[in-house]
Amino acid sequence: MKSILKVLKWLGICLVVLLVALVAFVQLTWNKTYDAPLPQISASQDSLAVARGRYLVYGPAHCATCHVPMDKIMEVESVGTEFLLSGGWEFPIPPGTFRAPNITPDMETGIGKLSDGQIARALRYNVKRNNSCLFPFMPFRTFPMRISVP
Repeated sequence: MKSILKVLKWLGICLVVLLVALVAFVQLTWNKTYDAPLPQISASQDSLAVARGRYLVYGPAHCATCHVPMDKIMEVESVGTEFLLSGGWEFPIPPGTFRAPNITPDMETGIGKLSDGQIARALRYNVKRNNSCLFPFMPFRTFPMRISVP
């Protein structure tokens, strides 16, 4: 009986040490910033480029799947309805709930205050305006999309 208590005591001590180490690691790395390049680009107004972007957003890149409200996802996926990309998608997993942001050009709630370079950097490198990390949910950020518009 004493040996079982001794093992449980050491197991408890090890778990506490591991938990303290995990908390310390998260605290030390939580506010990490990244020095990703800020592309000097501007959005194209060319109708073919805009059509290709719309095709990718509502098609193979699946941007709309996350950046529309939860109750609109099935309409986007099955019918192909084009809603504003106002956010609302939620993915509840430990340690919290991930929410897709509003990526409309709205100046207050969307990405209207971001420069074209800041938007490109977010898509290419998962880096926010303040140089902190965006959670890497965008699967095509490094994949060269060579898809022609139908």
